[in-house]
Amino acid sequence: MRVGDFPVCALSVFLIFPGIGRAQREAQKPQSTGMGGIASGVAAAPVYDSQNRPITAGGFVDKAPVVFEDVTRQAGLAGWRHKMGVPEKNFIVETNGSGVCLIDYDNDGWLDIYLVNGSTFDALDGKEEPPHAALFHNNHDGTFTDVTQKSGVANDRWGYGCSVADYDNDGLPDLFVGNYGKNRLYHNNHDGTFTDVAIRLP
Repeated sequence: MRVGDFPVCALSVFLIFPGIGRAQREAQKPQSTGMGGIASGVAAAPVYDSQNRPITAGGFVDKAPVVFEDVTRQAGLAGWRHKMGVPEKNFIVETNGSGVCLIDYDNDGWLDIYLVNGSTFDALDGKEEPPHAALFHNNHDGTFTDVTQKSGVANDRWGYGCSVADYDNDGLPDLFVGNYGKNRLYHNNHDGTFTDVAIRLP
């Protein structure tokens, strides 16, 4: 994988603990109240419920079951790739991320996924095909179908982020995409498609 070519979603969580000495940590340990730990950043003894299951709210445990599993491929989301500039990152604009919006665009009660893509200067200059955003329709069974071209929300500009709102109060959510350059405001047409109306607005 090259720098700048990322899979659909990457999430990193960093826990930062204060650099304090052992004596200070011991002094700050919470007294047992039967209610679990506290979210103080200071290590606390693991707490378990009556069935020996770890209690994680507000505290720390020494072991826990796996609660997340990578199902990107099974869900049909593994084919899309994010691109932001070139690997060398010669300009600050090439180091920014893009974004993701969860939007029930067809009002079927299930959240769909919109992924914003970046671009390259060669794409902006017409020297290569631009990366495109993607709208994945929720199939109600744990899988998604790429409906980007059908829905008309490929963007094909240098995207930075997105927002969802029913800006005209017609009952269906619309989609705003912030770009390096001209932004887009995709109006929901109530038939699974969108129309970019940004240029029509003052």
